[in-house]
Amino acid sequence: MQYGVLRTNMLVLGIIASAIVLFGVSPNQNRVISPIELGLNVWAEDILGSVEDWEALEAIYQALGGDEWNHNDGWLTGAPFKDWYGVRTDRHRGRVIFLELDDNNLTGEIPEEIGKLDSLSSLDLRWNAITGGLENLKNLTELHELKLSANQFSGNIPEALGELTNLKRLDLSENQFSGAIPSQVGNLMRLQSFAAHSNQLTGEIPEEMCYPYKLTRLVLSDNELSGSISDTLMNCEALQHLNLANNQFEGNIPDELISAKRFNWLDLRGNKFVKEEQSVFQIHFPGLDIKTKHVGGLNGLAVWGRGSMLHSNEENRLAELRYLSAISVDEGLLSLNEDLVPKNSVARQRDSIDFMNSYLQQSGSRIDTVSDIERMLAKANQRALTNTLQRLEATSNFMIYGPFPERWDPQDDSKASQ
Repeated sequence: MQYGVLRTNMLVLGIIASAIVLFGVSPNQNRVISPIELGLNVWAEDILGSVEDWEALEAIYQALGGDEWNHNDGWLTGAPFKDWYGVRTDRHRGRVIFLELDDNNLTGEIPEEIGKLDSLSSLDLRWNAITGGLENLKNLTELHELKLSANQFSGNIPEALGELTNLKRLDLSENQFSGAIPSQVGNLMRLQSFAAHSNQLTGEIPEEMCYPYKLTRLVLSDNELSGSISDTLMNCEALQHLNLANNQFEGNIPDELISAKRFNWLDLRGNKFVKEEQSVFQIHFPGLDIKTKHVGGLNGLAVWGRGSMLHSNEENRLAELRYLSAISVDEGLLSLNEDLVPKNSVARQRDSIDFMNSYLQQSGSRIDTVSDIERMLAKANQRALTNTLQRLEATSNFMIYGPFPERWDPQDDSKASQ
């Protein structure tokens, strides 16, 4: 009953707002618009936007099995949007700008109504079981971040994604996408990170891939991509992180690519290149220099090389790469081989392992795969960031609103972190 009344109230507000917009004062009329009239029109437009946000969120809840979500607090109740789990709003207009439902047991296909979230800046649906394609996202033109990894999306990557020209980060990894990478990615001129590893993509990397002049990270490993990289990727002048491992690329590896000092991560292993003793795997960070011969038993390497994890504070994280070979999974819990860890780091590494194992035991969870470790680390970082922001808000006039800056990109001086 409460839900029906709320929905009716939203519709009534929408009708009133529509009437104000339709029959209100037109800017073309030859008279001065009063502040009251102007305010009414602005109010009406915001109400219309809120009604459409409601309709979109309601459709998402119904289409993606909201009753079975791990967390659905506040959804389809009288609470303001900002109190709905995973929803964040603009503090001035109340419009939905963040939708973060990662690892929340979402199933089904993304509904068409999601396109009504026309102020949405970040959409995070990672680690769910969503199926279907991405065609219904084409109207989300305000998106800066689209994170859809570890789902069951399939079909081609739609050309319409090229219309999301505000995108800075696009993560389609660990799905079932097939076909070629559309040339329309070249329209995403603000794109800084593109990850689509662990799919079934075929064909060559389009030359338009390098049109986004700020593209610093490209992760396309574990697909069926082919062709030469000489004529394409050498034009990606801002690239710092390139992972093309386990594809079918062939031909020569350009010397300029291997010797380029701007690359802090380069992985070309598992292809058909004419190697000629060239290094096809290397990492260069302050205090860290790893090449193919050093890989050996780094069984934790995939955690950091997957691309969906590497998007912030990269240098600090990769500084610990050398210790990952000391971590293994034993009966669902993490185990540390202290002999493989420098003595001055043993205590810190042991504390980290003990903390994560304690969390696993208290929650009744266990680890089976590398993806489980990745998920844990992502959650831990999300909690740490949230706690920091809450402390700031509690101790000062700091207000949380709007999209967070993309701090991981060293090319952007305006950026100040997962």
